[in-house]
Amino acid sequence: MQLKRAGTAFGVVAVMAASLAACGGGSGEGEYVLHYSTYSNATSDQSKTVQRWAEDVERLTDGEVTVRFHYSESLVSADESVSATLDGRVDLAQVGSLYAASDLSMYTASELPFESTNPEAHLRTLSRLYEENETYREDFDRQGVRLLFPLPIGNAVLGSTKPVHSVDDLKGTSVRAGGLLSQVMVAASVNPVAMTATDVYESMERGIVDGYTSLGMSNLPTFGLSHSTPYAVDPGVGAYASSIVVINEELFQEMPEEYQDALTEASVNAIDYGLEELDELGMLACEQLRESGTEFSALPEDEVEELRDKAGIAEEWVKRYEERDYDAQSVLDDYRAILAEEHEASDYVDALPRCMQEGQ
Repeated sequence: MQLKRAGTAFGVVAVMAASLAACGGGSGEGEYVLHYSTYSNATSDQSKTVQRWAEDVERLTDGEVTVRFHYSESLVSADESVSATLDGRVDLAQVGSLYAASDLSMYTASELPFESTNPEAHLRTLSRLYEENETYREDFDRQGVRLLFPLPIGNAVLGSTKPVHSVDDLKGTSVRAGGLLSQVMVAASVNPVAMTATDVYESMERGIVDGYTSLGMSNLPTFGLSHSTPYAVDPGVGAYASSIVVINEELFQEMPEEYQDALTEASVNAIDYGLEELDELGMLACEQLRESGTEFSALPEDEVEELRDKAGIAEEWVKRYEERDYDAQSVLDDYRAILAEEHEASDYVDALPRCMQEGQ
């Protein structure tokens, strides 16, 4: 929020932002103090990525643009991230695809399972899709927010209280899942259970669920799951969700051009920062899982293919949104085409298969 500008378009929100300036994790007072809301805690790979981005922004603007961090939904809830950025309660926000279906419908293409097992290719594809597909971007423009950069999300891991070597081993179990991955669980004859990641540990301990998914390796240390997962499975789903940083478009346009350029330049490096942080926490999870005696396995490739065909999620996604007058097929086609290019250019390997390979 620009604190020195008179007659702010955000009215009373500017007063609230000024009162918040003493809070959060940013550094000194500049011409612009941007308030960033996130549902992640301060030590997550996603928060560390944004912290490094904010340091670059401050350096590139000689301290005139700084960021104040509000972690763990302390300012707004995860499902309010887009609306709060639009109405000025915050200036920047972490937006998760699992919470954004009603605000950024085309962004949920990032959740399509079985499309990518390369987190780097997935991140770079989402960044390019925003620039290259008009239908995809229209949601952002309509909501008054600008995508700055995607945040790190690894491949889906499936944690279980019992051994899993085939889809049959999953039948009849209850597994924490969210987003489109819930549909994969249904196709596997699993009962998907909606719950926050913070509730998974206790729910497994009490036998409420038999396992969890809709989490990546880097998430496990944060929620205490890398010391409490007897069996870790690669379900072959790959990318299962996404998280991005957005800024209020009106605020961005009101900034001097040199500040806009600084935000954009810093965002170019953010994907690399994210991959570094994803690696660090993902391999920490690997180490902790091995110390705990976790048994690793992977669903057979032929069963994964059969599950993909049975679920038919991409086709259902296109049908659902074309009924709402979106050109969803063009988004899916471009998504897949860009993914293919980015896969060709990247040799990145997610922490889960790396951990399994290193243990063999």
